[in-house]
Amino acid sequence: MALVNGPLMSMDASGTFKDCLTFSIWKGRNYVRTWCRPTNPKTDAQMTQRQLLHDAVEAWHALYSGTIDTWNVAARDVYPPISGFNYYTMQYLLQGAAPTIPAVAPKKAKTIHGRSSYGVGIV
Repeated sequence: MALVNGPLMSMDASGTFKDCLTFSIWKGRNYVRTWCRPTNPKTDAQMTQRQLLHDAVEAWHALYSGTIDTWNVAARDVYPPISGFNYYTMQYLLQGAAPTIPAVAPKKAKTIHGRSSYGVGIV
C-alpha cells in the first residue's frame, strides 16, 4: 500500500480508476492500492455464517433496554474496547442462542498478529 500526499494532484481522492488503482482515505491518510475484484463464492459454509450473524443481530434487536445496557456495561471491560452490540454478537456466535455474559471479560494480546482466546472454551 502506497501512502500519498494529494493523489492525482488533488487534496483528497477516493474511488477506483479504470479497474486498476483504488484511492482511499484510512484514518485521515490518503493511500493508493491496486484494485482487486471482490469475490462472493456463496459457499454453504459462508451462507451458514451469514445466517448465524443475521440471527445474532435479530436477537440483539429483540432484547429489552435493560439487557442491552447490561451488555454495554460488560463490554467496557473487554480489551480492545468494543461496543455492547459487538460483544453480544461475538458471544452469540461462540455460545449460540441466548448467550450469557462471561464471568471474565476477554482480553486480546497487544500484539499485531498474536493469537488469543476470545470467549468460552477456546484455547
